[in-house]
Amino acid sequence: MQGSRFAFGPFVLDPRAGTLLRNDVPVAVGYRGLSLLAALVGRPGEILGKAELMDAAWPGTAVEEGNLTVQIAQLRKLLGPVGDNGEWISTVPR
Repeated sequence: MQGSRFAFGPFVLDPRAGTLLRNDVPVAVGYRGLSLLAALVGRPGEILGKAELMDAAWPGTAVEEGNLTVQIAQLRKLLGPVGDNGEWISTVPR
């Protein structure tokens, strides 16, 4: 994982330490979720494709796309809504 800390909204992600904090309180998230979140927050405003995201969470491993869908859904649930009822993670149609 990347080494920088990322702050967004009430969250601070520290990929090197493997931690996610919400308002300074640790949030339980697995390694794959942390890897995906680090990939996303490390490139704000950019659109990352499925292949890039899968490589971030499962480097060098062939997995079904459904695994990515499950991990993203778990992250959305964990992060909750943005203040305006939006989501922290958006899906952009092709």
